[in-house]
Amino acid sequence: MEKYTLIAIIGIKDPVRPGVKEAVKTCLEAGITVRMVTGDNINTAKAIARECGILTDGLAIEGPDFQKKTQREMKEIIPKIQAMARSLPLDKHTLVTHLRNDFNEVVAVTGDGTNDAPALHEADIGLAMGIAGTEVCHRHNPCIIYHSI
Repeated sequence: MEKYTLIAIIGIKDPVRPGVKEAVKTCLEAGITVRMVTGDNINTAKAIARECGILTDGLAIEGPDFQKKTQREMKEIIPKIQAMARSLPLDKHTLVTHLRNDFNEVVAVTGDGTNDAPALHEADIGLAMGIAGTEVCHRHNPCIIYHSI
């Protein structure tokens, strides 16, 4: 390693889209709980959720940890979850199912592809993003369509 010289370290960040922070704030002020479920790693998920105003004093959990919870533990932690990282489509579906059945919540889910179909199907409202999400959403429930730019 003595013959190597570090020239640079580069970081790449995908910026939060304009209007997201304001939209989250509006939802929270209206009494709507916003949760983020992503396949990103836990550190990335926390950073994005904090930047958007989603992760405040709640819980950020990884999908594999969520999957291991008992029904009793689920009922205890789900109200605290604000961000879920490294999640699988089944994790999103499980979260939506518990929110609707155990907590009598009205749930809206965003989706941008076929992997979101189970959660979109289970949700009260599906919010589609992009062409793939729109097609999946149409097949599974009445939905509001949002075309991403």
